[in-house]
Amino acid sequence: MAVPKEAVWERDPHTAAKHDLLKRYLEAWAPILLSRNDVITYAEGFAGAGVYKRGEPGSPVVAYEVFAHALHRFPKRMCLILMEEDRRRVEELQRQMALAQSRHADDITARLTVDIEQGDFHPALLRRLRSTGRLGKPLFVLLDSFGGPDVPYSILHQLGRYRSTEVMVTFEPAFLTRFAESHDGHRQLGDEAFGSQEWQAVFRQPSSNKFTFLREQYRATLHQAGFTHTLYFEMVDEGGRKLYLIFGTQHERGLEKMKDAMWNVDPSYGVRYRDPRDSEQQMLDLVFEPDTAPLRRILRDFISQAPSGRTVQELQRYTLLDTVYRPAQVITAVRQLRESGAVITDARLITKKTRVCATAPPSPPGPSAEQGALW
Repeated sequence: MAVPKEAVWERDPHTAAKHDLLKRYLEAWAPILLSRNDVITYAEGFAGAGVYKRGEPGSPVVAYEVFAHALHRFPKRMCLILMEEDRRRVEELQRQMALAQSRHADDITARLTVDIEQGDFHPALLRRLRSTGRLGKPLFVLLDSFGGPDVPYSILHQLGRYRSTEVMVTFEPAFLTRFAESHDGHRQLGDEAFGSQEWQAVFRQPSSNKFTFLREQYRATLHQAGFTHTLYFEMVDEGGRKLYLIFGTQHERGLEKMKDAMWNVDPSYGVRYRDPRDSEQQMLDLVFEPDTAPLRRILRDFISQAPSGRTVQELQRYTLLDTVYRPAQVITAVRQLRESGAVITDARLITKKTRVCATAPPSPPGPSAEQGALW
């Protein structure tokens, strides 16, 4: 979206879905980290005003409420570090955070500190994290800009040096595909965001593949920065505008918890998934029991690549790292594949140690679609 001129603006469905996802992930993240650390930190580079025109809470308030609730269970401490460039939004954010603090007991507010600073997030955010000693300790950084290539690779590289840091970045591919080819300044922004000029090969891609190409290039950028595991959350609004939330972590458990959060986003926001490894590129609705047909196709292809088959444990790890699905859905998918005659197993009861073999070569994959939602 274009950068709003107002201090407070209307919340769109993209934003509502992002905040639902953020809340669900932080509800899992905070207790896990607080159970074994004395202090954990949440930071934002584009904090905004903390509220929308109809009174909906902004992401800093969403995060504060999650953390206040978690601190009722743990005698630990948390810190929110919030950066915002616009002075008017900083003033409103200060009011909103004061209101949030007033809803909780003094014991909670004393252990849940809020640090708000006005300024361009880069390099000010890194400088603030260093000066407060937060780098190298448990840290979640939300870089939720308005979608342009305004998060430099240099900050991702600095954050990715620390195993205890996780990031979530907003990325809108349309900006680069529409404006950067004919504008030197926009190309320079792309170079800074990707950390190289390799992304410029997008201009030689067919239109149907441009977004996919940029998504994969950004995945490689996060890997290069040190985030070994990534998830892509795709949102499409009524006008067809596409936006990615990209999560980076160095922990498989963080990846699993984020995937759980993604599958539990409120379906009323109209967000759906599409797994790029699925040859048919079937769209998946966010429902309690998701359609596993794409997962069955993906697993059969993966199983067929190993002459001796794969164990269920191998399939579950592959599912976690390389698909939109969760490991818990693998056993059901294997059972359905066996019932259809596509695979055989070395035991009737399916456990993690069960070996699964394909009964025949899979059918050739169909043409790839424009892009997928995750990975």
